[in-house]
Amino acid sequence: MSERDYSETRRDFFKWQVEEAYKTQDGVCTRCGNSLEHGFHRHHKDGNHANNALENLELLCPSCHRATLGDALVKHSEQEQRVLEKLNELIDKALDGKVAGAVVEKLVDAMQLSLRVSRNVSKMDEGIESVPASIEAVKRLQESKILMETYLQGFKDGVRSASKVDDQ
Repeated sequence: MSERDYSETRRDFFKWQVEEAYKTQDGVCTRCGNSLEHGFHRHHKDGNHANNALENLELLCPSCHRATLGDALVKHSEQEQRVLEKLNELIDKALDGKVAGAVVEKLVDAMQLSLRVSRNVSKMDEGIESVPASIEAVKRLQESKILMETYLQGFKDGVRSASKVDDQ
């Protein structure tokens, strides 16, 4: 499928579907079980980006979603390995006094840029989403309710203690 065909057939899941999947998955990645609290990706289980049935949606943590990238992930990993090897060589040269500190800084900057470009080309960080607002609001309401109940219980316990002191 060409890039043009892919973009024409790709459809996104509806917000309600994402919220339902998040609830169904209890806010954890379907592959590794890690929390999705710090971000997640929408993933078409069957690989068909035009199939937006709720049953075809799973929410994955960024690490597990990257694993679905196949060749793009392999190429980026190879790029990371090359950069690490070059970095080790650079450190050895710097320790031997063969490379000046300013040159080391510029080369490290170039290596970081190389990795950022690789991540962008392979779209590794694209599409990370936050917890749906409705889920976050319910969570905050539940936390507020628990805090209020705890406060009230403490207040009642304090009144009972004061009453016992007065009775003595």
